[in-house]
Amino acid sequence: MSRQAIYLFVFGFLIGIAGIGCHSHDEASQEHEHEGTSVTLWTEKTELFMEYPPLVVGEEAAFAVHLSDLSDFKPVTQGQLTCIFTKGDGEQVTVMADAPSHPGIFRPVVTFSEPGEYDLELRLEGSQVSDVIRVADVRVYDNEAHIPHAEETASGEELITFLKEQQWKIDFRTESVKQHVLSASVGAVGEILPKHSMHAQVPAPVNGVILADQNERIPNLGSRVSKDQVIAVISPPANTETSLNAVRAEYLLAKAEYERAQRLFEKEAVPQKRLEEARLKYESKKAGFDVIAQQVDFGPLANDDGVSAMHFHLKSPIDGIVEDIHFHVGETVAPGQQLFTITNPGRILLKANVPVARIAQIRETGDAAFKVEGYEKEFRVGDLNGKLISIGSLVDEKSRTVPVIFEMANPENVLKIGMFAEVRVKTSETVEALAIPNSAIFDDNGTPVAYVHVGGESFAKRVLETGITDRGYMQVLSGVSAGERVVTVGGYQVRLASLSTSVPTGHGHEH
Repeated sequence: MSRQAIYLFVFGFLIGIAGIGCHSHDEASQEHEHEGTSVTLWTEKTELFMEYPPLVVGEEAAFAVHLSDLSDFKPVTQGQLTCIFTKGDGEQVTVMADAPSHPGIFRPVVTFSEPGEYDLELRLEGSQVSDVIRVADVRVYDNEAHIPHAEETASGEELITFLKEQQWKIDFRTESVKQHVLSASVGAVGEILPKHSMHAQVPAPVNGVILADQNERIPNLGSRVSKDQVIAVISPPANTETSLNAVRAEYLLAKAEYERAQRLFEKEAVPQKRLEEARLKYESKKAGFDVIAQQVDFGPLANDDGVSAMHFHLKSPIDGIVEDIHFHVGETVAPGQQLFTITNPGRILLKANVPVARIAQIRETGDAAFKVEGYEKEFRVGDLNGKLISIGSLVDEKSRTVPVIFEMANPENVLKIGMFAEVRVKTSETVEALAIPNSAIFDDNGTPVAYVHVGGESFAKRVLETGITDRGYMQVLSGVSAGERVVTVGGYQVRLASLSTSVPTGHGHEH
């Protein structure tokens, strides 16, 4: 082969390669240029995510209409979908899908006979949900040559793909960003405390033994007891019994002397002064005896030896729950020794330690919101029939805080005595501002972020600048705009999807 022939062969080979490359590029370019359209809309009842190819006169076009029921954000699984395309001149094209082809997905197929701009009305009728959704500017071309080239649009943010089938399989919700009236607050560390009149340490009033055969009905931990209910029986030693009997004897003697003085006075046998002296002595002895008689059984109860014995009845001073028992049956107890802790948790106190530098801001407060260990939900004093009790007068030297005390109800004993609390004491300042639920906010290495639902299967992570928080909502100063929707339930799964570079297998996406 001559050198010229070799040159021609190599040149032709290179041209062929270039031709193949140009053809591939053209095909890719054409495929890219003819990408379909997607639409995402929300009504009060329904979320629409619709995809369809470029629409050309005379060619069948299959629509993929994804519908979610916003009552639970699950797929619409039954019902009939009617699609009415209307041109400005009144020309209409109507197609129907009698049922979803897959849960949440209707696939109507339509053929247009005239090009132009159509408005689409989607009518969903069914027992699960009925709705009317309107989509403007559905473009139909007279031929493929008139389909414009798709242009790359840089949104400036990286989108996260999270398919509808993935959304439907989990607990998932979004909420629109809108204005809320929020109350400003001052942060504080707090603690749940018992109300003083509804909490009692019950001590032993006398020396004695708590015998088993006399204490078969001692309440258990967690038991409810009533005021004046006998909660323990103490058998005092002989010397205590003697002194108690002496008090009883003095009372009975004073009573007899008073009654005798009354009879003699009526017969004018003694002066009124004698009667008054007897009455005063009787009333004094009776007051001392009544205190003892409320708790001591002076009756003829017998011990195992058949000998009459005195028993001291220890009674509950309040209605409440036995929170602790500080003795064992058979133990000898001493006066002042704590035997029971009884608490009535029906009303409790919240003590908030407010920084002294912020105390002026809460002078007109009457409410506070707080979170406690073990609960994600936020509690509010006002919602618990609560009120401000006091603002302290002394500053703690170490923490430089002032105690602010609230009293409130405790339904079903949810809040436990001794729980620590993160408290936000409300101020009189209110603002109307854009806000999103606290559940929509995530901590990303110390930076608050939210996941915005920008399209049916597209999400964007937004860095937030936040302000005050109130009633489960956080003020957003920047990062989201009014009308955008943030993920309030299922955000963790969207966050995981943002870490993945591939679509999960087996998702069954029916487009």
